[in-house]
Amino acid sequence: MSPELLKYIQSQSRNKIVFFKNDIPNIKPLDVGSNLAMEIKPLLAESKVGMKSKFIIDELFSKSIEENELYGKYLALSNLGILFEPELKIDFANMLSRYSSTNTLFVQWEGEKDNETLYFLTKEKGQKINIKNLSHIVI
Repeated sequence: MSPELLKYIQSQSRNKIVFFKNDIPNIKPLDVGSNLAMEIKPLLAESKVGMKSKFIIDELFSKSIEENELYGKYLALSNLGILFEPELKIDFANMLSRYSSTNTLFVQWEGEKDNETLYFLTKEKGQKINIKNLSHIVI
């Protein structure tokens, strides 16, 4: 682990979010897209799929929290595209804040990042997510 990452994880901040592209040793992220798609498939015909999916996401994420001697309690996520589906009505920045307040949140981010903004996909055509108020590091 890099000294910068270790220092960040040991810091006392309101949120701890680590955005990464390449694999991190000893971290196996939850494939959110595959797992969530499988769970909500039976609900797609229902009118309240957005509300019900939030409960499913909460359960899925809670079950995926792990503990590691280097990172402490953490949640690691990858393949996040499904969370941007309009039918699910997910407030992505709020979700990041919520799951990074009690654990370190590792997010495999395939999009772009510019200062305090995440872009799902690209700056030109992607969704903008303001993360200005969330403590984070990019490795």
